[in-house]
Amino acid sequence: MIAAVELGLDLVGGNPNLTFIFFVALVLLGVLGLRFTFYAYRNDRAAELAGQDALWRTLAFVGVTAVLFALLGVVDIVSSLQTPYRRGVMLAHVLLLALVLQSLYRNSVPTGTPGSGAVGPGRPFWLAGALVVVTVIVGTAWNADHHAVVALEGIAALAFLAVGFVVGRRGTSASRVQGTVVDTLLRHLLPVLLFASLIPITGLAVVAGLDQVIVLHIQVVFVIMTATALMTATIKLRQNLAGL
Repeated sequence: MIAAVELGLDLVGGNPNLTFIFFVALVLLGVLGLRFTFYAYRNDRAAELAGQDALWRTLAFVGVTAVLFALLGVVDIVSSLQTPYRRGVMLAHVLLLALVLQSLYRNSVPTGTPGSGAVGPGRPFWLAGALVVVTVIVGTAWNADHHAVVALEGIAALAFLAVGFVVGRRGTSASRVQGTVVDTLLRHLLPVLLFASLIPITGLAVVAGLDQVIVLHIQVVFVIMTATALMTATIKLRQNLAGL
C-alpha cells in the first residue's frame, strides 16, 4: 500500500491558489503546534505543582493534535494519499481545548467555594465526546462527504465550543485568578477554541447546500486564525516558563 502512494500535487477543491494557501496555513499550524507542545511539556517539567500533571499533559496533547492535523493535511496535498480522517483529529483538538478550559476553571476556584467544580459537564460528557471523535474519524475514512458524518462533526464541535466558552468566560471573571498563569491561559486559549471549532462547524454549511469550495475558502481562514491564536498562547507558555 505504501509503495502505491505517489508524490504529486493534489489540488484542494481543484483550485491552485486555494491549495497554496492551505499548504502555507497547515505548515504554519504544524510548526506553531509543535512549539506549543514543547513549551507545555517544559512547563510540566518545571512547574512542580501537585495535581497539575494532567493539565499540562492535556495542553501538550492540544499541540500534538494540531501538529497531526497539519501533517495529515500536508500529506493529502503533496501525495496521492487521502487523509479525510484528519477532520476527526481537529475535532479531538477542539474537545481537548474545551477539557483544558474546564480544568483551568476548576483550578481557578478554591476548593469548597460554592459552585466550585460544579460548572461544566462531568466525565460522561467527555467520554461521549471521545466516542464522537472516534466515530468521526471512522466515518470520514469510510465516506468523508456523507452528510450524517459532516453534521455529527459540526454539531459536536458546536457543543464543545459552548462548554469551553462558558467555563472559560466564568474562569476569567474569577477574581482569584486574575493576573495569574491560569487567567492568562484561560484568556488566550479561548480564541484558539473559537477558531478551531469553527473549522468543523462551517462544514454544516455544506449540509445546508452551500458549495464545498466556498466552505473550503472559509475554513482555510479559520486554520490561519487558529494558528495565530495558538502562537499567542505559546508566547504566554514561554513567558510562564521563564518566570519559574
